[in-house]
Amino acid sequence: MNKGQNWLTVSFLLQNWLNKPDGGRGWASYFIEHGYECYIVDQTFRGRSPWIPENGTMAAIPAEMIQKFFTATARYKLWPEAELHTQWPGSGVIGDPIFDAYYASTVQFIKSQTQQETTIQAAGVALLDRIGQPVILVTHSQAGAHGWLVADARPELVHSIIALEPAGPPFENVIYKGPYSRVWGLTNAPLTYSPAVVDPETEIVKQTIDDRPGSRCIIQADSPPPRQLPNLRGIRTLVVTAEASFHRPTDWCVVRYLEQAGISVDHVQLGDIGIRGNGHMLFLERNSDEIAAVLRRWMEEEDTKPAKEAQEPQGEEKEL
Repeated sequence: MNKGQNWLTVSFLLQNWLNKPDGGRGWASYFIEHGYECYIVDQTFRGRSPWIPENGTMAAIPAEMIQKFFTATARYKLWPEAELHTQWPGSGVIGDPIFDAYYASTVQFIKSQTQQETTIQAAGVALLDRIGQPVILVTHSQAGAHGWLVADARPELVHSIIALEPAGPPFENVIYKGPYSRVWGLTNAPLTYSPAVVDPETEIVKQTIDDRPGSRCIIQADSPPPRQLPNLRGIRTLVVTAEASFHRPTDWCVVRYLEQAGISVDHVQLGDIGIRGNGHMLFLERNSDEIAAVLRRWMEEEDTKPAKEAQEPQGEEKEL
C-alpha cells in the first residue's frame, strides 16, 4: 500500500500529526519518509473547515481535564494504569511550555456528535472518491467512529483501518464522560447492520459481560444472533491501546464488539510488546516513532501473515 489517510481527534487540529509540542517531528513526516502519501484532514467545523453559527452549538475541553486524562495522568490516578504514564514530555500541567504549546493546538468542537459524524462521513467519502484507490485509515480516539463510518460507506476504497484507542466502549462512557452514548454501538450516526437496523435502541439487543477484572462491557446478546457489520467485515483492522491510557480498561470491549459483528481484529496492547509508559496521546509522546514502526510493520505485512509477527520489535526500528 502507498496511501495513508489520517483522521484527527476531538478538539485537535491536523498540526498534531505534523509536529509534536516538544518540537519533534510528527507521524506525517515519519510515514512520508517511508514512502507513504498522507492525507491529513481537519474535522468538519474546525481548523481549515471553519464553524459558522448555523452549524450548531460549540463545546471545548478545559485544560484541567486534558491534564487529568491526557498529559499528567499519573498525578491523578483516575484509573489503575494511570500511574504508569511516563512518556509525555515535560510535566504535563498548565504552565509547562510543552503543555502550553499542546493546549494552544486545541480548539472548540461541535457539540452534536451525530452531526460531527455524519458530516465527516460525507467529507471522507468525497475524499476517498477523489483519491480513487484503497487507503489505510489511521484514526484516533473520537475519530475512531469516523473511520468506521467512512469505511462503512466506501468499503471498496479502504484497504485497512488502524484505530488508535477508538471511541468506546460500545453504548456508554465509562471513565471519560463525554456527551454522547454511541447508540449504534461504535458510533452515534447510523451504521449498516445485517439484519438491517432502523431503531438501534430497540433493535440491537444487548447484554453486559464482566469477564475482565474491574471492567464491564456492553455487547450484543447471544440470542437473537448478533447483527453483523457486513461492510466492515473484509477490511483488515488493528486496534492499538497504550499501557497507561484511560482506554486500557475498556478497549478490549470495542474489540469484542467488532469480533461479535463479524470483523477479524488484531489488538496490540503496547505494554505487552515492551512499549511502556504511553498515555492516550501516544503519537505525540517521547517514543512515538517506536510506535509508528509497529504500525508500519503491520501495514506492510501480507494480509495472511499473522499480525503477532508484526508486533515483534525489529532491531533497527527499536532504536528510533
